Amino acid sequence: MPTVTPDQGLTLPIQADAANDQTQFANYNNTSSGVESRLVKRYINLADRTARNAAPTSGEISFLTTPGQHYRYNGTAAAWWELYPVTAYKATETQVVNNSTVLVNDSHLAVALQANAIYALSGYIASDSGTTADIKFDWTGPAGFTMPMWGGARLDTAAGGFVGNLNALSSAAATTIIVATGAAIGSPTSINLGGAVLTAGTAGTLQLRWAQNTLEAVNTRVKAGSWIAITRVG
Repeated sequence: MPTVTPDQGLTLPIQADAANDQTQFANYNNTSSGVESRLVKRYINLADRTARNAAPTSGEISFLTTPGQHYRYNGTAAAWWELYPVTAYKATETQVVNNSTVLVNDSHLAVALQANAIYALSGYIASDSGTTADIKFDWTGPAGFTMPMWGGARLDTAAGGFVGNLNALSSAAATTIIVATGAAIGSPTSINLGGAVLTAGTAGTLQLRWAQNTLEAVNTRVKAGSWIAITRVG
């Protein structure tokens, strides 16, 4: 008779039972409770994982080369969830908007979303827009995505620190939030960002967009060091 390991209960063949070595080795690598189900499995992408692992077990961990992310299989939700928060960081601030209110995609602040998922959104966005707090933000995402509540607390030095909440309550995909009061409060201005993101039947990218709220012939920019993060919660 084969034995099992005391910790994880893996089947071990015994030398005296040579006739059953092949069976025992197959048991050792049993797809539901053996070695392979406990590996950090690697796949090229989502389609590759679906094709090769059609019936994952709860607690499995996998890595997709594209988009370069680890996942765990949530058996209760019957879905692969990101193993840790997905983040994006603003490394440089060479991107500028000058004398324009047309929203542009931020060159760094974008993260991948899975289909039929709920994420908690957090982040910190610092901006520089000349002599006034004159910048606006919104988001784009995959078809059918919504952001029921997002916004944050605005902070700036000239206004004495905390300014108040900037909330955008909406079931629409892209409700604009404006950081502009009409008063010359100086720059830079920063927002502690929070909210929720819901996706429907389509995966895609959550993309931050920004522009000047009113035309101003100075460079408006999102500062290096800004970041966003999403954490799967449903």
